[in-house]
Amino acid sequence: MKNLFKLYYKAKISFWNTFSTEWKSIKSDKAVLSTFLSVALIILVVYTYIYSNQVVKEVPVAVINQDATKMSRDYIAMLDATEGTKAITAYTDLQEAKRAYYSKKVEGIVIIPKNFEKNIRSGKQTAITTFSDAANMVFYKRVLGDVSTINGYFSAGIFIKKEMAKGVSLTQAQQNYTPIQAISTSLFNTTSGYATYMIPMLTALIVQLVLLMGIGLLSGSRRETITTHTNFPRLLHKGGTIPVLLAKACLYTAIFMVIIPIQVGIVYTLFAIPVRSSLFLIYVFIIPYVFSVVFLGITISSLFKRREDSIVFLVLLSIPSLMLSGLSFPVEGFSEFYQLISKLIPSTPGINGFVRLTQMEASFLEVLNEWNHLWILTLIYFVLAAISLKIRVKKEAQLLKLYSLKPNKRS
Repeated sequence: MKNLFKLYYKAKISFWNTFSTEWKSIKSDKAVLSTFLSVALIILVVYTYIYSNQVVKEVPVAVINQDATKMSRDYIAMLDATEGTKAITAYTDLQEAKRAYYSKKVEGIVIIPKNFEKNIRSGKQTAITTFSDAANMVFYKRVLGDVSTINGYFSAGIFIKKEMAKGVSLTQAQQNYTPIQAISTSLFNTTSGYATYMIPMLTALIVQLVLLMGIGLLSGSRRETITTHTNFPRLLHKGGTIPVLLAKACLYTAIFMVIIPIQVGIVYTLFAIPVRSSLFLIYVFIIPYVFSVVFLGITISSLFKRREDSIVFLVLLSIPSLMLSGLSFPVEGFSEFYQLISKLIPSTPGINGFVRLTQMEASFLEVLNEWNHLWILTLIYFVLAAISLKIRVKKEAQLLKLYSLKPNKRS
């Protein structure tokens, strides 16, 4: 019992010493401090501001009116009245419109064919030709979507007028044209806004990138100065790794307990991004996320010999992390191999759970799988971090021992 109390007392002292040492290192290192403040706060504000318009409006589209009739002008007026496109009718032929498109004056081309009104009045089918660049999906979707919508409304108007000319009532004519009425409702992201879709994912991803970068910088500094074993002397003793790792994880969790309310409470409110969960549930969910990322960072940092190495490595790591997180493409669309790799990165379950909590009004039970997934990653990376730290302090001790023996050999 006495030995257990002694062990607990030493672990407690080691925990608070590590907590204090790591905090002092963060405060005294300008690069690490700016990483936490600028990347976690300023960059998120900048990104949110960039996408604050949510949807693209008034995309310029060149309209070539080869018919020049009242019906074709009515079509152009309807297209111009949409929120997403702005019809520019100054172009008389396709070549002129092409030049405007390649010079980025317009983002699409719509051609109203000759005999447009004549064909419609005689009951013949006519075609509206649309050109839009699929390389830019935002503009492509906007132009094609608005043209398709106007085509539908215009066709409906023509059909209904013909039916009413036959003596059919307006209500009956509408029912004849659309016997099945489609009602589409956007869930959660009701405005279909890009910021509402992207920023919550980016928030969770920034947590991982900031932590890995900060831990990498501090670890690289200690490796350059060979001070890991002096900063955390309990690492050289049996069982001394556990309180050191827990103290580091708790410190970084405490830091993000301050940052997250600023991001979610202030930044989201300023830019009208909804939050559909309590801060308490977000805190509970984020604990294993931060823990797993911290232990992953400590494991990876054993690869860094200099501070600069961490920056280079994390720049390279950020791209696959972004791609495998599900931000740019659904994880379900990856091959089985890449799905497995994505499950080993904390940001994958972290982003999924964070988005479901904050945006989809999920209960904690509904994100329990992601939460458990993060705890499993925490355990795996805790073991790997403990092994890597032990190896590192032993190498430092051996290196210092060799240095101390060199003067004796010379004498």
